[in-house]
Amino acid sequence: IDSELFGHEKGSFTGAHARARGKFETAHRGTLFLDEIGETDLATQVKLLRVLEEREFMRVGGEQNVRVDVRVIAATNSDLEAMVERGTFRRDLYYRLKVVTIHVPPLRERRSDIPALVEAFLEELARDNAVPRKAISAEALSALETYNWPGNVRELKNILESVLVSSSKDRITPEDLPPSVLRDRATPARATISPGTTIGEMERELIRATLVE
Repeated sequence: IDSELFGHEKGSFTGAHARARGKFETAHRGTLFLDEIGETDLATQVKLLRVLEEREFMRVGGEQNVRVDVRVIAATNSDLEAMVERGTFRRDLYYRLKVVTIHVPPLRERRSDIPALVEAFLEELARDNAVPRKAISAEALSALETYNWPGNVRELKNILESVLVSSSKDRITPEDLPPSVLRDRATPARATISPGTTIGEMERELIRATLVE
């Protein structure tokens, strides 16, 4: 990972036959996107902190500092604050990265985005896989909109790609979707109110149904 990020000098390790620039050096005066920043080990976190604070680093096996001007965007699915408390993510690096925070809600919390994502993915995946663009039925789209999406947008894209390349039909129907999507659809909780129910009991039942939903 050090070689990938910071580059290396010729002969610095077995297989290092020539000097190589790392991602920071390549991204000079540009932007570097670090995905899953929470998965980096503590040793790498120290080096990342130094680059962010001092804007310089040393190649693996190098003897001179290399100065860079790089904008860093980091993403994670992990709870970095909890990791800081557990000691698995450096507190100083966490606050150094936390300049501007963009929270992207999980797909299950923004179901209204699903139709637009489906249309965009069907277009993109048909082009990338050199297969005909398929339409999607209202019933299949409804199934996608009510599924809980534990894998978020990646799962949606993978499911659509699987359907595109495996189905010979020109229209996606619920039968083309994985059983898990049809089985695990979110069903709204309903309050059960029977005759003779008191106002207090009605309120408790409505609260229960809302919490379940």
